[in-house]
Amino acid sequence: MARFLKGITGAYSGKVGSVIGSSWRNVDYVRSLPKRSNKPATEDQLAQRARFSLGVSFLSPIKDLLKLGFSDAMQPRATGYNKALQHLLAYGITGAYPSFELDYASIVIAKGGLANLMGVFWTESAPQEISVTWTTEVNSFNAFVDDSVILLMYNKEKQFFSILESGTRNDGTLSFTFPAVYAGDHVVGWIFTGHRDGVKTSNSYYLGEIEVSS
Repeated sequence: MARFLKGITGAYSGKVGSVIGSSWRNVDYVRSLPKRSNKPATEDQLAQRARFSLGVSFLSPIKDLLKLGFSDAMQPRATGYNKALQHLLAYGITGAYPSFELDYASIVIAKGGLANLMGVFWTESAPQEISVTWTTEVNSFNAFVDDSVILLMYNKEKQFFSILESGTRNDGTLSFTFPAVYAGDHVVGWIFTGHRDGVKTSNSYYLGEIEVSS
């Protein structure tokens, strides 16, 4: 793949002969068309495709959240989604092909310089209601009273994400009520903090798994 400069008629996009012109983040590129192969895929190739498919299907619904979580504006050569996917493929999948599984504890949805919450813990405080608590420790460098608290939850059975961002670092607690159809399901969660500027975040923290009671 080669980068090229605009001529008098500007950059082009699309297929021209055996090359394709495209643009990404205001940088223009030209690349050759891939060569087709009639060879059957090897088991290693099938395994890699399966891992990639698993990672993409899991992270695609939360692309916007990952853009915030990985401070995308500070990484002009990679999106937050791509960073999260790269980490998931390297550390967040267990098992052997074709029985791959997600290792939720190793999945990262945010990475940044803000301090995460201290002493954070979640529990089902009442049937189908979860409570998250933490210590309200602040400082003037990387832990501010008005930092937002972002809670991401994933229902493993229904393959559905829920995002809660109604709390601040100074609150020390937040709660969420699951819909009745969640009874008996298993929910995993991650939490991180976000700065008022809408870009800086903390590293995400895996909260663990809760089985929702009926």
